[in-house]
Amino acid sequence: MPPQSSAARRFSLEWASVWALCATIIIAAVLIIPAVAFPTLPTKSFLLAAGVLVTLAVWILARLSRGNIIFPPALLLAALWLPALAYLLSAVFAGGSFANATWGTALDEDTLGFIAMLAALGTLAALVVRRNDHYQAFLRVFALAAGALVALSALLLLLGEIAPSLVSPSLTLLGSGKDLAVVLGLIVISVLLALRFLALTARARQYLFATGGAALVLAVVFNIQLVLILVALVALGLFVEAIMARRPGSFAEGDLDEVASVTESAVAEAPEHGRSFLAPLVVLVVALFFIIGGNLGSALAGALHTGGLDVRPSWQATLGVGRQVWSASPIFGSGPDTFGAAWLKGRGASLNATPFWNVNFTSGIGFIPTSAVTTGLAGALAWLALIALFLVYGIRTLVARAPEDPTVQYVAIASFVGGAYLLTFAFLNLPGPVVLGLAFLALGLFASAARYARGARQWGVVFARAPRLGFVVVFALTLLLLGSVGVAYALVERSLAVSELARGNAAYAAGNLDAAANDAAAAISFAPLADAYTLQALVANAKLAAIVSSSSPAANAQQLFQSTISAGIAAALAATKASPADYQAWIALGNLYAEAVPLGVSGAYASAKDAYQKAIALSPTDPQLYYALAQLDLANKDLKSAETDLKQAITLKNDYTNAIVLLTQVLVADGNVKDALSAAQAAAYFTPNDPNVLFELGVLEAASGDLANAAAALNAAVTAEPTFANARYFLAAVLAEGKQYAEAKAQLEAIAGLSADNAAAVASAMAALDKNQNPFPANLLKLSSPTGAPAAGNAATSTAVAP
Repeated sequence: MPPQSSAARRFSLEWASVWALCATIIIAAVLIIPAVAFPTLPTKSFLLAAGVLVTLAVWILARLSRGNIIFPPALLLAALWLPALAYLLSAVFAGGSFANATWGTALDEDTLGFIAMLAALGTLAALVVRRNDHYQAFLRVFALAAGALVALSALLLLLGEIAPSLVSPSLTLLGSGKDLAVVLGLIVISVLLALRFLALTARARQYLFATGGAALVLAVVFNIQLVLILVALVALGLFVEAIMARRPGSFAEGDLDEVASVTESAVAEAPEHGRSFLAPLVVLVVALFFIIGGNLGSALAGALHTGGLDVRPSWQATLGVGRQVWSASPIFGSGPDTFGAAWLKGRGASLNATPFWNVNFTSGIGFIPTSAVTTGLAGALAWLALIALFLVYGIRTLVARAPEDPTVQYVAIASFVGGAYLLTFAFLNLPGPVVLGLAFLALGLFASAARYARGARQWGVVFARAPRLGFVVVFALTLLLLGSVGVAYALVERSLAVSELARGNAAYAAGNLDAAANDAAAAISFAPLADAYTLQALVANAKLAAIVSSSSPAANAQQLFQSTISAGIAAALAATKASPADYQAWIALGNLYAEAVPLGVSGAYASAKDAYQKAIALSPTDPQLYYALAQLDLANKDLKSAETDLKQAITLKNDYTNAIVLLTQVLVADGNVKDALSAAQAAAYFTPNDPNVLFELGVLEAASGDLANAAAALNAAVTAEPTFANARYFLAAVLAEGKQYAEAKAQLEAIAGLSADNAAAVASAMAALDKNQNPFPANLLKLSSPTGAPAAGNAATSTAVAP
């Protein structure tokens, strides 16, 4: 058989696996679908997973057709799978749902499935890219991809400034400005290393200078300090190395003979094309300038709308959650993808005094610390072993056993430095799926290049030469190929379910309940997502509210109510079964049972309270849950229990205005006007511009006989909301009580101007005020109604006139 041509080799299955690997990273990095059904980060996770499966299938076919399989150093290859092994053990022994631990909702980053995908990506990089021509093709493709990414990112940034209505200024190809900044930093580092260690043509150097310079400018614009610090450290190292490579001439004349051989060797290893220190010096100066002048970088990011609020738990908070989890389950942690649940159980009530009191964090300060919390000691040791083996093996290889071929040497150095850079970011921050994929790609490329280290050996199996071992390998590869088909099917099902769920959430937010219900059902038909069941419960709750307020015949309304609440409760119960640690599913269940409490349905109150208490057990410092429990108590006409629950909510968050206002109403209804006034004054202190709070305060001040303060509060309410008719009506009553008839009439005239009905309703009162008579009932300001006057005041119903 004649030898294959170069073109034929390029289109072989072996080369197809190389191109598939390249396409996996590039497509996942740059592809965004501007549609609500394709949320950016989950879509990128699914694209990475799909690309890994395609690459795996093509590689297996290539190995079967070639009849051999060649491995890099086994220790590095095995180390890639240590975190995945820890996740598997945690998923099995931590006690949670194995399906949730594998997938989360959308192949979440802290899941067994995602970590196994990263390990497979790194392994494929080590197995697929293994020859010098592979490395060269790989570098060319990614150099072009880097240039395209920089150019497209700059274009999007420009369009965001010129046409923000067309392109959002915050839109990036990688899904977030932070991830884009990390990749831009990686591009700058790779360019610096290429300029130092590769023999480049003039055109290639110009291209790299342009790409690296533009990437540096964009990295500065996105202003991620950790990226700039890490880039500065790499630039500093290359600058020092370049200076040291240029130092032979500074030796004293008498010392030259002693170092002649060392000097010649150094010059030989540091060729002229790589000895310039200008590029790392420029990068170092620019990075340091914006690191030191952090406010300048923030101002630049703000002006170009690239800055974003990076809200994460602190190191102290993350370690606090970790201590609580490890005290209960030190070996296997709380289970993959459970940091959010652990956070809710372990967070302190002091967080309620911050603006992030109602933010449910699903990750800690960094990706690796989060993993250590959820997978316990097993996960922490796995990450430590992976990083330690990578660093020790890498430093030993590059310092004492560097590959001789310049291209392989560059791949080894760039993958080692890039991997260290990305792992550092993963330890200190929360990168997205593409950045984590690049980290494991770098680890795999380093393992591949390590086979060419001086004294290293690669090993493999030729199936024909070892029939028994070959049979085992071929059988295993065949099973792996068939298994990948099953995984691909599950991946497609999950991705379709997530897409339908995203569409349903958007429909629910827009008030399209029927579309939301259909999308949730479609999502469940693909995969039993707990969030989809919860969405069904939320839709049912919204429909119940619409049924209660509708004018349908009583019989029809009752039948529709029963069918809707039954379906909603079934969905909520399914959500709690699919994800027992999700407190929001229990809230949804409690809300549905609560809808039946005013109707006197037997067992509804007890079931709702039980659901709320289970939610409280999962999130004990959330004041909103005690507020919901108080509303349930009011529906059950239990004022004392409602008062107790509201006081507990206010204890957890002393500026919780909703709870304070409701407490005033409960106290008024219970006849305790004095304490109600104190609560209203507290609410007005925390929210001085809330018209509803000011209305409550004004009515209570009037009830206590303080007309001056009542008028001041009510006047503030109508100033904050000029169409607040109820507040104007009570203000007119207060003014009339103080014999300020003209001022009282002015308030009624403002009410009359809101609508013709209002004008007719206040006409007789205005006529009485013209005669200097008080037309308002004597008991209006005395809270004589059974439910208390504050309940009537609401700015949302501002065009209605109080009776």
